[in-house]
Amino acid sequence: MAWTAPTPTQFKARFPAFAAVDDAVIQTALDEARMQVDETWVSETDFKNGINLLAAHILTLDGHGAGAEAEMAASGTLGFKVMRSGNLTLERFSASDAASEGGEMLNLTTYGKRFKSLRKVNIPAVKVV
Repeated sequence: MAWTAPTPTQFKARFPAFAAVDDAVIQTALDEARMQVDETWVSETDFKNGINLLAAHILTLDGHGAGAEAEMAASGTLGFKVMRSGNLTLERFSASDAASEGGEMLNLTTYGKRFKSLRKVNIPAVKVV
C-alpha cells in the first residue's frame, strides 16, 4: 500500500503559522517537497514529516506564514549571516558559504534544519547492501 502525502488541512494543523496561507499555495509547496521525499524513507511518519518540514521551509523562503523567518524572507533580509546597526554592516551568505553547506539553503530556516536532520536519518551518506 502506498503512503499518503499530507494535505493542506493536515499541514495547517501541524504548522498553524501557515493557517492564513491559501490551500493552493500550500499544495504547490507540498508537491515540490514530495519530489525529494519518497517511500524509501524509514517510515510513513518520517515520510509525512519530511514533506511537511520541507514544504514549510519552501513557504517560509517564499515569505508565506507568520513568524520572524517568514517576515525576514518577505522583506529580503533572511539570507544575511551578519547584520550590524552602528555604521550599518550587512553580509549575505556567499556561493562559497552555500557550497560548504552542500549547496543547500536548508540552514536558512528552522524547518529546513529539521528537514536536513530527518533526511540524514532516512538517506544516509553511504548505504551498505
